[in-house]
Amino acid sequence: MRPLILMSCALLASAAPLPKAKIPAGKTFLVIQPHHDDHTTDYGMGGLIAKLVDSGYEGWFIRASNDEKDGAHGYPHNDMINLRESETAAKILGMKGVYSFGWRNDYMDPTPLLELRAQIILLIRKHRPDVVLGHDPWGHYDRNPDHRKVARACAEAVWMAGLPNVHPEHLDAGLKPWRVPHGFLKARVDYGRGHEANVAVDLDDTQVLRKRKAYVAHLNVYAHPSMAKSVRAQLQKEGLTVPDLDGKTDEEAAVLIDEWHMDWISRVRGRENNLPYAEVYWQTGEFDHLPGLKSYIETNTVPR
Repeated sequence: MRPLILMSCALLASAAPLPKAKIPAGKTFLVIQPHHDDHTTDYGMGGLIAKLVDSGYEGWFIRASNDEKDGAHGYPHNDMINLRESETAAKILGMKGVYSFGWRNDYMDPTPLLELRAQIILLIRKHRPDVVLGHDPWGHYDRNPDHRKVARACAEAVWMAGLPNVHPEHLDAGLKPWRVPHGFLKARVDYGRGHEANVAVDLDDTQVLRKRKAYVAHLNVYAHPSMAKSVRAQLQKEGLTVPDLDGKTDEEAAVLIDEWHMDWISRVRGRENNLPYAEVYWQTGEFDHLPGLKSYIETNTVPR
């Protein structure tokens, strides 16, 4: 019954309408996340990734941990399966590829922050992204230690990648400093105090479809046949049925139920923000650290 529980939790997280996000002009984006499935979760980023790709961006996914604990196949096999499924999901969303750092899942607290940050800085300087997507390190407490660790490393790397005195050895390799101008940050909404977002990203039907398909590509952790069997048993107990599930195996039904969940949560976030479909984020801009200049530009700029 996991999707039904998540649906109930998400309803409690509804918020006042947010301004619609503007997709910045650019060519490249990086998605920097702890786990294999973090770019496809119900609280973001599959729809935004698809939207960026549709806007002409080239995207790359960075997976910091090895996800050895996600799944029932044992540590080595989980790592290999989850990496393969993350590559499939990235392809569905239109991204070019996946980097996997291989830090141990849920054991990242002792991971040297300097090393994790240095890896991210190197890839920022290599790809020179106009937009970075990640977890919000300044959001409310996240119980997942890997989320907290990678969010902090990402925020520091985005700032420090533009400083020439940070890792000058990169310059010897031909990688110049790069200051990332734009960011979209997410946080969980189904426990604790939720996510403090400042924009809603509107999605169309095709983007939500790719978001759905990318989510259920992670069959090692989602769309379990046992979940569909449980849902069917509860429906039967209550004298109910869902015709769309008739004639489908538990495997097929589980995929369909999780796809429904992703469509549903996209509609909920949309309804909260007067849009058909949406995801919500804390969007950062290149002039946030200069609020006076930011305000002047917003007030006085006009199209060429």
